[in-house]
Amino acid sequence: MLISLKSVEYALKQESQSKTLLHDINFDILPNSVTTIIGPNGAGKTTLVRLILGLIEPTVGTINRKKNIQMGYVPQKLHANRFMPMTVQTFLSLCGQQKIEYPFDISLLMNRSIHALSGGELQKVLFNAAVLKKPDVLILDEPTQGIDADGQSAFYGKLIELKNEYNMAIVLISHDLHFVFDCTDHVICLNHHVCCQGTPEKVRQVQEVQKLFPGFAPYQHHHDHHHHD
Repeated sequence: MLISLKSVEYALKQESQSKTLLHDINFDILPNSVTTIIGPNGAGKTTLVRLILGLIEPTVGTINRKKNIQMGYVPQKLHANRFMPMTVQTFLSLCGQQKIEYPFDISLLMNRSIHALSGGELQKVLFNAAVLKKPDVLILDEPTQGIDADGQSAFYGKLIELKNEYNMAIVLISHDLHFVFDCTDHVICLNHHVCCQGTPEKVRQVQEVQKLFPGFAPYQHHHDHHHHD
């Protein structure tokens, strides 16, 4: 077990009242597994990721992490100062660059300014930065935004290779349900609480999920490549 969330609740204090963003959150993150968090906009997905990372503390409940756990994080957006020129090379050195094989080849981007990159290029750089330290858990918030369908397919393929190679747990927030369900072990449907969780097949059948993602349930993805367990 890498991380375990038990009866977690998170409330924001606003003046004299508090607003509960998440409640009754229970799940475990296991090594060499892919957990996907799905749910509508404003459901608390990014708040949940911040709790997992330890950036904020739960109001109620406990989050237990393996001792000396290493975590990598690929945010949805990079909030870098636009007035501070920084090349990709400099950015990676700040992340503790070691001489490793990057999952994505970014050799042509090294001298470019981080602000001049396209969405897809930036995602590759952020992803490479997150895996530098070979984390136990890699958390990705909408990792394929700005990447076309072929690129998404290649990205998820690379993700699975890394997971198997490093025995890494991967936690994804994603809207690419068709892609993601193909490579996921455990799905958590979140709408301020855990509506349901389980295998993709199980979650696909749940009425609340079918309501949240109309047109998704009956879809079957057929492809000509094999997934290795």
